[in-house]
Amino acid sequence: MVLMGWQTARAEIVIVRSSDAAPYKDAETALRDGLAGRNEPLRSVLVKDVADKGVDSIADADGVVAIGTAAARWLHEQLPARVRLVYCMVNNPQDAGLLQGRTDWGVSTDVAIADQISLIAEALPHARTVGMLYRSDTDEGRQMLKTLSGALPHDWHVEAVAVNESPSIASAIDSLMQKNVDVIWTSADQRVYDAASVRSLLLAGLRNKIPVWGFSTSFVRAGALLGVGVEPRAQGAQAASILIRHLDDPKQTESGAEAPREFQIAVNLIVAQQIGIEIPESLSGRAAFVFRPE
Repeated sequence: MVLMGWQTARAEIVIVRSSDAAPYKDAETALRDGLAGRNEPLRSVLVKDVADKGVDSIADADGVVAIGTAAARWLHEQLPARVRLVYCMVNNPQDAGLLQGRTDWGVSTDVAIADQISLIAEALPHARTVGMLYRSDTDEGRQMLKTLSGALPHDWHVEAVAVNESPSIASAIDSLMQKNVDVIWTSADQRVYDAASVRSLLLAGLRNKIPVWGFSTSFVRAGALLGVGVEPRAQGAQAASILIRHLDDPKQTESGAEAPREFQIAVNLIVAQQIGIEIPESLSGRAAFVFRPE
C-alpha cells in the first residue's frame, strides 16, 4: 500500500477588473503577458462578482491586481491585510483613499507633473505664467498647488484661483482669465472639474485665446490645446512588474503609487489654429493623438 502525500495547492493571482470596458481588458492582457513566466495560476473576475460572493472568494490569493479605481477602492477597503494588492488604471490614488490604511502598491494614470511642464514648455516656449483652478479647503488641493509650483522652472510662476472662495465656478474661471496667464493647467480633481466646468473653461480659453492643458486625451479632444493620456497596456505591464517585485521580496512594506513610465501625447491643432498658436512639428510628430482641421 502506497501512501500518497498531500499536494499543496499553488497560491493564485487574481485579477479584479472594475468593468468589462475595453481599456480594462487591454490592461489585463498586458498584465497576463507580464506574469506569463510565473508559477502562480491566474484568474480574473469583475469587482461586482467579488462583492456578490464576498471577499473570502479571493482571500486565499497570493496577490490581487485591481484594474480601475472602483475595483482598487473596494479591494483596499475589503481585502485582508495579508493579501498583497497592486492596482493600475487608477486616477489620483490619494483621492481614492489608496494611500491610507492598508499597504498597497500600484501605478496611477497621473503623468508626472515635471513631464507635463516639459511638454508645455516645448509647445509654448514663451510661457512663464501658469494658471490653475484648485480648492484651498482640501489637503489634496493645497498639495497640488504646492507640487505644481515646485515642478516649474525657476523663472515660471503660478497664478491660482480657489474655486471654493469664489461665488461659482464661472466666476472662478473669469477671475483666472483676468490674471494674464500664458496657459491654464488642469488636473483630474473631481472636486474642481466635471463636464460643466470643463466646458466652461474650454469656452473661456477660446474666447480669451488662452491655451488649456488637458489631463486626458478626451479633454484635448474636447478643446484643450494639448495634454497627455495613458495607454492601458502600458499600465498593465507596469502593474505586472510591481507585483513581481513584491512577490519576490515580500518584506517590502512601503506603500505608494508610481507615475506611469509610458504616456501618450495629445495635440489639438484645431484649437491651435483658432487661438493663433503654432505647435512645433517635433511635438505633434510624437503625439499619439492629433486632432486636425478638416
